[in-house]
Amino acid sequence: MITIGYQSDTGAWVGERLSEPYRFGSGRLVPAASLPDLTFPVRERAGRVGPLVGVLVSESSIPALLVGKKRWLETVVRSVHDAGGIAIVTTAAGVKENTVSGFVLVPASGRWIKASTPLPDVVYNRVKSRAEESDKRFQTAAARFDAGGIALINRSFFRKSDVYDALRADGRLWPHLLPTAPVRTADDVRAWLNRYSCVYVKKDDGAKGNGLFRLTVLPDRSVLCEHPGGRKRLRSLEALAPLLESGGYIAQAAARTDTWNGQRYDLRVLAHWRRGRYTMTGVGVRLAARRALTTHVFHGGTILPYAEVEKRIDEASLAQLIALSGERLSERFGFVGEFSADIGVGPNYELYVYEMNAKPMSFDEPDIEKRRLERLNELFASFAQLAP
Repeated sequence: MITIGYQSDTGAWVGERLSEPYRFGSGRLVPAASLPDLTFPVRERAGRVGPLVGVLVSESSIPALLVGKKRWLETVVRSVHDAGGIAIVTTAAGVKENTVSGFVLVPASGRWIKASTPLPDVVYNRVKSRAEESDKRFQTAAARFDAGGIALINRSFFRKSDVYDALRADGRLWPHLLPTAPVRTADDVRAWLNRYSCVYVKKDDGAKGNGLFRLTVLPDRSVLCEHPGGRKRLRSLEALAPLLESGGYIAQAAARTDTWNGQRYDLRVLAHWRRGRYTMTGVGVRLAARRALTTHVFHGGTILPYAEVEKRIDEASLAQLIALSGERLSERFGFVGEFSADIGVGPNYELYVYEMNAKPMSFDEPDIEKRRLERLNELFASFAQLAP
């Protein structure tokens, strides 16, 4: 470890009496006779210091970050500093041709300062909406990273239909996939119900259970429609026509599932690219409330310790499922350094993919979050050629 400093008046990152021209991100440290007040301990290896990590966020996230209302994001930044790197939190508008402007956390004081840095070694994308990722400023920033050979971890959100198409391209994953396709009309849904009798209909770009409902054919041929807010009986599927015709819905065949004490559960798997392959960082379990539609905690689900169901899970099969899925996702969406998977467990302990998520939320399990930060910092260091 060495100590470097930031000259806020000139925007220069400096080292005291440098014995060699250390590389810092896409730039180099400036030699100085002494260090300024703002100093940072950093890792050093083979003429490089850092890594310098860009954390790309939405414009609306910055004010909340500066007043301490983005605790998880701040935890990620602190972990980068603890691992000997420096993180600059920026927006797409802050990415210039050769520099990045944004905010850096000063470890000694815990305060955020405005700062500029060279283009970073690696960028962690936490922009929170699809609309912003489609915006010209984001696309320009992404192009600048590409031109500089800078990895943009998790370039975009996933759409459920795109995930299904990506995974379906690998025959080894077919046993884990539930039939899935776009639905645009009541007739489309009717055809699905004639074949499967119970289907989930989801917003293709939905998250957290929003835009989700389950349709089940009843003995009198009416259809029970369940959603997180309640349930009702439909005498005609035409009642769904206005919603479906608004666009962006998919149908997914329902799977028979294993239960724990009479309640459905599924797995939340966190995965990272590590040492040349996708590996599982942690497995959480979410338990649905009785008669509930989803296992999401904010829709009434609860957290179940993994140890309660661990003996039911073929971990070798789960690990292969995650490894192959990560490869297919990266082929489709660009490099995916981190993702999470919602995995269903069948009555004979078969594994089914429900969804894959490009920007996982924080996990409630502290041990999984701890390993997540370790894996992220390993990933950041590897792109800066600073991994041990």
